[in-house]
Amino acid sequence: MTAVYVFPGQGSQRKGMGKDLFPRFPDLTAQADEILGYSLRELCLEDPDRLLGRTEYTQPALYAVSALHHLDRVAAGAEPPAVVAGHSLGEYTALFAAGAFDFATGLDLVRTRGELMSRAPKGAMAAVVGLDLERVREILAGLPYRNIDIANINARRQCVLSGLYEEIHAPELRAACAEAGGTFVPLKVSAAFHSRCMTGVEEEFARHVAGVEFRELRLPVVANCTARFYPPTGYADLLTRQISSPVRWYESLSWLMSRGHRDFHEIGPGNVLTRLTEKIRQDPFPVRGKRTPTAPDPSPGRSRIVFMYGGQGTQYPRMGRELYDENPAFRAAMDRCSALYEAAHGTSLVAAVHDEARPGRDFDDILVTHAALYSVGWSLTEALRDEGVRPDAVLGHSLGEYVAATVAGAMSLEDGLDLVMKQAHLLAQRCRGGGMLAVLADPGLHRERPALFGDVALAGVGRSGRATGHFVVSGTAERLAEVRAALDAEGVTTVRLPVGHAFHSAHLDAIRHECRGMGRAVAARPPGLPVHSCVHAGPLPHDAWERWDAYCWDVIRGPARFGELMTRSFPTPEGHHFVDLSPGGSFVSLLAHGYGPAYRATAALSRFTPDTVSMRRLLEELRRAV
Repeated sequence: MTAVYVFPGQGSQRKGMGKDLFPRFPDLTAQADEILGYSLRELCLEDPDRLLGRTEYTQPALYAVSALHHLDRVAAGAEPPAVVAGHSLGEYTALFAAGAFDFATGLDLVRTRGELMSRAPKGAMAAVVGLDLERVREILAGLPYRNIDIANINARRQCVLSGLYEEIHAPELRAACAEAGGTFVPLKVSAAFHSRCMTGVEEEFARHVAGVEFRELRLPVVANCTARFYPPTGYADLLTRQISSPVRWYESLSWLMSRGHRDFHEIGPGNVLTRLTEKIRQDPFPVRGKRTPTAPDPSPGRSRIVFMYGGQGTQYPRMGRELYDENPAFRAAMDRCSALYEAAHGTSLVAAVHDEARPGRDFDDILVTHAALYSVGWSLTEALRDEGVRPDAVLGHSLGEYVAATVAGAMSLEDGLDLVMKQAHLLAQRCRGGGMLAVLADPGLHRERPALFGDVALAGVGRSGRATGHFVVSGTAERLAEVRAALDAEGVTTVRLPVGHAFHSAHLDAIRHECRGMGRAVAARPPGLPVHSCVHAGPLPHDAWERWDAYCWDVIRGPARFGELMTRSFPTPEGHHFVDLSPGGSFVSLLAHGYGPAYRATAALSRFTPDTVSMRRLLEELRRAV
């Protein structure tokens, strides 16, 4: 089973589509009529009022017809797909084919999506053919227009621009594309799909999606906005992000081809995707062997050094205190962070972390711990740099992703610390308190026991396995207490994390808009090191810095897929040495007990070992490794 089914988006609709399908699926056709409030058959076959070209009608009609095409193909006994993908709207049909929801739920989703998009402010879109993406970006950078985004990246020399009507239709833009040798083709749309102009629509659609129950995916589905697979569960936010994010079709199909997929089938009306597939096959996106130019391969024979940064739950009172007293580089870095914190809060971060009265008290005040974890991770990095140790790659878990991005150069220390401080204020002011619970069992337990876990979210997924499995759940303190008591009675070990909020769950959704606004305020740039992300369960996409707002939100809202990340990014761990820069050495323990001796890891700090001893051991290990 190697076939890939691809489903088309807007632009593939045509009068007459579905003619042979409606009689074969009368029940679903009647169901569609009831949901839509009009005759789907009449719209598609006759279109008496010429509505088929309007997005609020196009989207449900195209979804329904493509879904019926898929069901008809399955009923005819065709080879089932190994993978599915959809272009823009087509992603909903792909998700239907993968079992994310039933026909009616999908139709209601796209109906709502279409209605919201139809009410968006006036915008425009235009295709640019014959120019590669970098040349298009250069053209946009040289013009005085700042409300144009690249909405679709369809092939090496074919993309779509989206933005304000007057900017897309500016004569200077058309002339610049023509002068560079490209063809500029305005599209017949009334809104700026897949651009920042859709942010308001995205927010409204997110509220609708919050009430939808999504099923675990039965098939791998490639997401438009990441060009990688959806997680099997907890993927609703990818649907909302898709509305304002670019459709990375070129990279998506190239990535599938690089994984050995060759048999692509377009399921739905038209052959737009079939033609694009042939273009991509002839000139694929270079997804294999791609490294950041500023991060050269390490010397032959030595291990690649990967710095790892932890998130909420790894902190403890007075962490790094001895190192602060004894190590000048660590102290200078912490003092720099503390000065930034004091400018915002009026109090010393160092004093708050090293408070002599704190041992024995909970250390979960988000206004302190958020900034403290970020600052300690950064300061440990500076201490190692002072010793001549630099990473070949970085990896972050939850809040640790912000540290990893800063160390890699994707954002400055000032922007990163400002982001986490403002985020902490939002969490304290707007989000109900909650917590997180680590469960030492196979992650499948969460799916198998809905009566037990109910509204307790799967916040993080480690390694699967009956003996070594582990996962983290997130929810209110009351619900976590119930879950813990039930699991304790069954002999399942649980550990309550020192966290006062339900990270990676719907309990954070109240601050989504503000968090994304904070991300947009960051002057993000391409990282100078490979960044491995638990959010993406693999390398950070090469253009993630262009959508930093979505990434910054996903870091605390999406599930932390650590197990998938380690499997995908480090299939041969023997060539790497993992440096645990979380305060408590949590990664060392996790890798040792869940992943085996091939994952060599050493911690810079340990709660139960003097700081200077831990640091000396780490440096000795690294010198042997390199």
